[in-house]
Amino acid sequence: MTRLALPLVALAMLVGPMAYAASNLATEMEAVERARFQAWITNDVAAMQPLLADDVTYCHSNGQCQTKKEFLADIASKRRVYKKMDLLSMTAKALGPDAVLINGSVDVGAESPGKVVAFKGIYTSVYVKRQGRWQLLSWQSTSLP
Repeated sequence: MTRLALPLVALAMLVGPMAYAASNLATEMEAVERARFQAWITNDVAAMQPLLADDVTYCHSNGQCQTKKEFLADIASKRRVYKKMDLLSMTAKALGPDAVLINGSVDVGAESPGKVVAFKGIYTSVYVKRQGRWQLLSWQSTSLP
């Protein structure tokens, strides 16, 4: 019995911290995603600015891809106003100490001149940690039928 218990204890000691680290990462990244979504729906360009990497590529569900400058200008213009960006689910996967891949789903509500848009979508985002903070490097979303 002791021969079996020792390897199991060793395995638990190895896996336990990894599970805790993964749980902490998921919690941390969910907070980052929610902060970004909140900045977006409140048209808070100043809050959004540090959340985006300077070299971000932001691809909307309609296929339009934007740079950081274009994306922030779009928010500031209020041509398209997001009213709702509810996080439905997400999983975070560490790609290294300073990079995270996120797959998630969202419930989106937006308005543009003469048009109200509401959809559920899935997305992939990549974050990098630069200068001690997480920044979005890539976003790609797809509308669900």
